[in-house]
Amino acid sequence: MRSPDLPDKSESEAPNHASLHVLSAFEKHAADHVLKPYSNERIEQASDTVFSRSASERASRLVAPLPQLEKLSQQKREKIAIKANGRILFIAPDDVMAVHAEGNYVLLQADAESYLLRVSISSIAKKLRPYGFLRIHRSVLVNASFVEELQPLPTGEYTLRVKGGKEYTVTRTYKSNLKDLAGCWIGIDGFVD
Repeated sequence: MRSPDLPDKSESEAPNHASLHVLSAFEKHAADHVLKPYSNERIEQASDTVFSRSASERASRLVAPLPQLEKLSQQKREKIAIKANGRILFIAPDDVMAVHAEGNYVLLQADAESYLLRVSISSIAKKLRPYGFLRIHRSVLVNASFVEELQPLPTGEYTLRVKGGKEYTVTRTYKSNLKDLAGCWIGIDGFVD
């Protein structure tokens, strides 16, 4: 015996052409659908649904990474560890203005102090590169955040001035590294080639 409120078997198993298209559209994440006969009012309603949904989806994609960005901004400044005078010290790379080679040692010049380390200039240049340090001479690295001015010299070299007025010579070998000082160079085409 068949229940009177159940549709006839042939009706429930035989989908019509329009319902197949609607089903296919929703499987592809359709926001709305319009069937014939349609009216302008129904098309406007469907358009409003689509535009409001796409705007809210874009907004949710923009908001999604905010917790990670907030976590990153709350982290302490990254520090570098150095061994000096038998101790391991932690200093912020932002506090180091320059590094000078002195024989088999390098002199790390920080805001308040200088540290003499037994390491090669090449080795420390590789380690400090991610922190914005540029090699400007075979024996000098500078922190790009301290650089204030460049002046070309007739020899093809440059004079580089850092905060506090100290000046360094940028040799021709390393002048291509100067491009990393700024993300955008305006009105100075060919100045640093």
